Amino acid sequence: MLYSFGNAMLATFYINPTCWVIVVAGLLAWVRFALWLAEDVEKLRKQSLVLWRAIAALSVGLLVVLWILIPMFWLALPVSLLVTGGIVAWYWHLRVAELGPAGHLFRGALGSVGRLSRGLDQRWKSRQVTLTYLRSDDAPLPLPAAEDPLAAGLSMADQILVEAAAKHAEIIELVPVSEAYELRYIVDGMVYPQPNVERNIAESIIQSLKSIAGLGIEERRRPQQGAFKVKKADMIPTSWTIRTNGSTMGERLYASANEKGRWHYDLDQIGLAADQLAAVKSFLVDAQGVVLVAAPKQHGRTTTLYSMVRSHDAFTNSVQTLESTPQDDIEGATVNRFDPRNAESSYAKALQSIFLKDPNIVLSQQCPDTPTADVIARFGASGHRVYVGVTAFDTMAGLDYWLRIVSDKRAAVQSLRAIVAQRLVRLLCPTCKVSYQPDEATLRKLNLPVGRNLQSFKANTEPLVDARGNTTICPDCVGTGYRGRTGIFEVLLVNDEMKQAILGGANLQGVRALARKNNMMFLVEHGFRKFASSLTSIQEVARVLAPDRANPSAASGVMPATK
Repeated sequence: MLYSFGNAMLATFYINPTCWVIVVAGLLAWVRFALWLAEDVEKLRKQSLVLWRAIAALSVGLLVVLWILIPMFWLALPVSLLVTGGIVAWYWHLRVAELGPAGHLFRGALGSVGRLSRGLDQRWKSRQVTLTYLRSDDAPLPLPAAEDPLAAGLSMADQILVEAAAKHAEIIELVPVSEAYELRYIVDGMVYPQPNVERNIAESIIQSLKSIAGLGIEERRRPQQGAFKVKKADMIPTSWTIRTNGSTMGERLYASANEKGRWHYDLDQIGLAADQLAAVKSFLVDAQGVVLVAAPKQHGRTTTLYSMVRSHDAFTNSVQTLESTPQDDIEGATVNRFDPRNAESSYAKALQSIFLKDPNIVLSQQCPDTPTADVIARFGASGHRVYVGVTAFDTMAGLDYWLRIVSDKRAAVQSLRAIVAQRLVRLLCPTCKVSYQPDEATLRKLNLPVGRNLQSFKANTEPLVDARGNTTICPDCVGTGYRGRTGIFEVLLVNDEMKQAILGGANLQGVRALARKNNMMFLVEHGFRKFASSLTSIQEVARVLAPDRANPSAASGVMPATK
């Protein structure tokens, strides 16, 4: 009877197509897993590659033999599951023991499967966004429908915005190159390149962001600017300013987060030392003469200019500005935009038309040529205050530029009230900064005292380790070692003694010595103060004070002037 039952079961197995489908599918699935295991085991340094690859190969053969020797389906199935389950459990245990939580088997296996199904995953995500999109008045923005071609681009743009926020990026750039787009995140003034984006995907992202920002989708050549807000869960909304412009390579996108807030700083918030702040306040009181704010590009010059202008009462003073690209509205001030593409006007003429209105305070974003400098010098010498932005290495370079660009040296000297030079340095992350003693070569490079046992810190470049011994990334700086920026400054007050020295023929070295006599703190010294206060690293001070290689004259503190 048992013999007859066995023959019946055997016949059922060989005849039932469902059993065959299960067997073949199971064998193929195990072959796929065995191949993945043979590749994945390279990540485990403590395991033998030869042993585990042999196990992976032999397990496939063992399953085939089992199904041949045990033809009864309901008996062969549990034996096969026992063999394969044992191998999986054993490898899973070894993987977690060596890699920690990241070693859980499903993460690696599903990651491999995910790479195979990326196309399907992108289609699914093309109909989803994780952020809430708002207008400037916080009203929800209508999003493209799922069948709209912009929907896929918005989903991918959504992922970029989420990732940028997680990395504390204040600027996102999509720049066209030969056959793709470069994606860049700018965090605290530093550029962090990301993997390139395929051209068709990048163009879809740009078009969707233009649509959300209220820009013309069809216009791909002329510069455009728009804005929108995004909100994640109950967090504070982030305002994104979107700028696009065309080029021969394609359309370029520049997205800036919370741009307006970056210009709202009081003078006591930008990083001035106490004695420097007192010096600045001393020339704010009289509100006469020319004040130069000198710094390379992207080092906070506009922020300082705005802070100084806001220090004056806009209700008792007539305040005017002239800028090619106004960054913010100053309460009570009249903002004038200069269009460099207008061939019928020059910067000097535009500034002169403002001076004819007899304002008390004027902000000039730049001083590009001698006609402009002459107009500024005359107006500043007539009892008015003019704040001027210049590109210069330090106060001495700014002074040299001013003396050479103004046609009348005496007018240049008599109108000048002060020069403020600055840089922006990154602040060390308070969570992961590490203490160390700087080497003598670094100290000598910055003219700092050698031999002192300094309580100093530097940025952490190693992964953090949690209580369980697992590596992790600092949640505050996301592994950069820095979070936020502050200014280091040099404030030169041009008093009567200094004016007489300059008119008497003193060179820049003589003026520098006189400034030192009047207790002026140099940029490197203020940087050292920030370093000694554990706010920044000595490497960061050295980085921002390094001469511009594109401008060798900056190494000597002299910037070329254009007559």
